[in-house]
Amino acid sequence: MRRVPTLLLSCLLLGTSAASAASKGEAAPSIPAARDSVTLDSLPDEDGVAELLWERSTQFTQARIRVDEAQAELTRTQLLPNPELDLSWNTLPLGPTNPPGLDRLRDVPNYQAGVSQLVELGKRGPRQRSARAALSATALDVQAELRELTYDFLQRVAAVATAQVRLAELEGLAADAARLTGLERIRQQRGDTAGLDVDRAVLEEAQLQGQLAEEHSNLSEALLECSRAAGLACVPFSARELAAAFLERRLSRTPTPNTEELPQRPDLRALQAQRQSSQESLTLARRGWVPDPTFRVGYVHDRFVESGNQLNSVFVGMSFPLPVFDRGQASARLASAQAEAAERTRQQLTAQARRDVTALVAQRDALEARRAQVRQKNLPLASSLVGRLEAAVKAGGASLQDLIFARRTYGQLLLDAAQLDLNAYHLSVELERASAAGPRAPGELGSHF
Repeated sequence: MRRVPTLLLSCLLLGTSAASAASKGEAAPSIPAARDSVTLDSLPDEDGVAELLWERSTQFTQARIRVDEAQAELTRTQLLPNPELDLSWNTLPLGPTNPPGLDRLRDVPNYQAGVSQLVELGKRGPRQRSARAALSATALDVQAELRELTYDFLQRVAAVATAQVRLAELEGLAADAARLTGLERIRQQRGDTAGLDVDRAVLEEAQLQGQLAEEHSNLSEALLECSRAAGLACVPFSARELAAAFLERRLSRTPTPNTEELPQRPDLRALQAQRQSSQESLTLARRGWVPDPTFRVGYVHDRFVESGNQLNSVFVGMSFPLPVFDRGQASARLASAQAEAAERTRQQLTAQARRDVTALVAQRDALEARRAQVRQKNLPLASSLVGRLEAAVKAGGASLQDLIFARRTYGQLLLDAAQLDLNAYHLSVELERASAAGPRAPGELGSHF
């Protein structure tokens, strides 16, 4: 009896161990996909995608700090100015004491302790409202960035889905071409066809294989761009049907944006909040002429009682600055310019958004007409023609060149249809990007506006 090779025996033992571990519920070590990757098969809706990007994308690490800084500034404006404690040791004599013979460190000096408090007049309210509006503007800016990244990511996923659909179509065409080449070889061996037809079939198959290789490269590039947008590795769709379903979910709805809701777009709301913050800062600066008094109260322990001084006493006082030179002129000018710039930018972006929506709706309607023409008329006709010619070629009633030409036309129509779907997807996303639509803000951001 022959001996079992050592390598084969080791493989069998390892397989048995793995099966035993699986039967006991022990999973083999694997890369934690849920931690470092996103599976496109189980991609959530737009709100879920935004939540995922907010939690996992490194782009928002600094954005969180900006929001925290604005929140800290708001908290700071809600605090009262700190009181000041003043301690002093006064009337330290120089030279002989008067009257003579007094202990210069025990009988002459006085000890004073006081507390002073600044009281702002008409400034805390505008400062707090400015900080609150600035916090809203910062949070809305971050939400606008999250909205943009969400749409960028969805477009990258759509590119992956389109590449996978095109790959599936090309693989089907390449398989048909391989079967046709095999059939032509058999017919040549029987003497039913010339060698020229075999060469044509081989070249057609080679061309499709080249297109397949190029499409694989496109898929790799699309996955790379998807990973860059998400900050996570993108795992492609497991089947062509799932990739096509992802595209169809958006293409099946064609809502018309309401231009009256444009002011609700996050970036436009952020500009409105910036304008409000600047207006409150302007109010604060204009109240710079109002002096803020500082009230003082304290206690004095005077050891110089030989002169008739009071041993223990209290004092009260008030001081305030004289706004002779700086009355907030520079701050008022800056706040006024910032408010005007924010409002001007908001109006310009709103007008641009209205123009974009009108143009994108027209492009979408024209593209939908082309998609309908290709999907409902051109593709069925080309598919029927290929089927009839293939049957005729097998029966010897048509030339192989006609079949190759018809199949090439059909393949190009399939690829064009996939590209039209991707273009329609991009247009739909751009239409939502220009309008006020978008994913819901995460709770961490939405609580600030």
